[in-house]
Amino acid sequence: MARSYEMALIFKPTLDDAGLEEMMAKIEDMVKSEGGTIDKWERWPKRRLAFEIKRHTEGHYAFLGFEAEARAIEKLVAVLRLEENVLRHMTINMDEWLGK
Repeated sequence: MARSYEMALIFKPTLDDAGLEEMMAKIEDMVKSEGGTIDKWERWPKRRLAFEIKRHTEGHYAFLGFEAEARAIEKLVAVLRLEENVLRHMTINMDEWLGK
């Protein structure tokens, strides 16, 4: 059964617009390849981080709303852990968070 998720990502500040678009497309393709659907992408400009992450004090924020199976989340998180352009990521199960 597909569930609703929201993912927050912080990308390296050294990425340009083309690099960010490429990373976002890569993540979107991973979700779709596992049978998921994308609801929305929201991208914020480069912002100062509250604390240093991997020696960076700034980062590009992006938020992804999507529906997918739980197994897809496991695969996505495994890939994001190894991706050098992603400083941090967090996935929230919106169904549980909203009490559905």
